[in-house]
Amino acid sequence: MSGQLLPDGIRIRWWGHSTFAVSGPQPGQSFLFDPFLANNPSFPKEHDAEVRAAGAFDALIITHAHFDHFDDALPLLKSDPKLKAIAQYEVGLYLKEQGIAEERVLMFNHGGTMTFNDVRLTMTGAVHSSSVAEKGVARAVGFPVGYVLRFANGFTIYNTGDTAVTMDMQIVRDLYRPNLVILPIGDFFTMGAEQAAYALKLLQPDFALGAHWHTWGDMPPGTPEALEKEMARHSLKTKLIKLQPGDTLA
Repeated sequence: MSGQLLPDGIRIRWWGHSTFAVSGPQPGQSFLFDPFLANNPSFPKEHDAEVRAAGAFDALIITHAHFDHFDDALPLLKSDPKLKAIAQYEVGLYLKEQGIAEERVLMFNHGGTMTFNDVRLTMTGAVHSSSVAEKGVARAVGFPVGYVLRFANGFTIYNTGDTAVTMDMQIVRDLYRPNLVILPIGDFFTMGAEQAAYALKLLQPDFALGAHWHTWGDMPPGTPEALEKEMARHSLKTKLIKLQPGDTLA
């Protein structure tokens, strides 16, 4: 899918589950959210070399450390010495513990804003958990977060990360007025259609993209169609954009 919905130079590509490539109009503004590739059954494997190519991205943006958002972070960072990682403070410490050089790990925390190649990134809270598995035991690593990306042309993207609906989304709307929201819709591990529609009611973006659904067959069980029905109940003006893994929105 492609179209003229977004300002010139803004591109979003869905690689399945919660892995999104987002690029801006200026050099150095190519980001990969939550890299989950090798073990992601919804990732179109014919694009593997493209996504893993050195220089494909300027930075990874990590919302939390669960395997389905973090599995390929270390392999990508170790294979591309110029690639940077943007992460919550303790998640960043974990990456450095695994051998990633300090200057390549850009860590900040809830409520903070950093600028990366003229894109302002603000870290927001998320209602979820964050851990890695070590020898079959879950080890808590950092805290789950979302990110607001503000481009110099005024376009603003809010990726909620894995979360339930929260009234903090009203604050995000009041402060940042996101044009496009990426949010989980699958239910079970995150919010589903009912909560996601209410989140969009709070945020009132122009566009929305659903993530974290039907990665493993019918799990997580939510669908864009279920979200559409819930959005209709609230008479939302937000346009829900339906992508298939590999599709690009521009």
